[in-house]
Amino acid sequence: GVDSLTMRILALDIGARRTGVAFVDTDNNIPLPLDTVVSDSMEAMVEHVSAIGVARKIDFLLIGLPLLPSGQEGSQSTYVRTASAKFVEQGFEVVFFDERYTSSHNAPFDGDARAACQLLTTYLQTQAHS
Repeated sequence: GVDSLTMRILALDIGARRTGVAFVDTDNNIPLPLDTVVSDSMEAMVEHVSAIGVARKIDFLLIGLPLLPSGQEGSQSTYVRTASAKFVEQGFEVVFFDERYTSSHNAPFDGDARAACQLLTTYLQTQAHS
């Protein structure tokens, strides 16, 4: 039935110290901001997020890829890709999403989870239209 199409997605806005996290169940498509993961190492962040992913039985991780305005990848992207590789090692499927298409940068910012929610919202919209 239709139920099999339900996806559980965890979105990440990865930063060196703070990672915004949001969750959505495509049953209702309402992004849920989760507590920001604050960590002093990539390993700690990956461990923390992996635990959330397992607990929520996610289908995949939606990870915002911070590109420079030119579309090139900078040091931030390298960090994100390295962290993403660790998630893949943990057995998670990872989907990258170009953060330039999300409007979080011109929105009044209230916390890291907002960027992750924005990421999910935009992603769901692109899926609906494809």
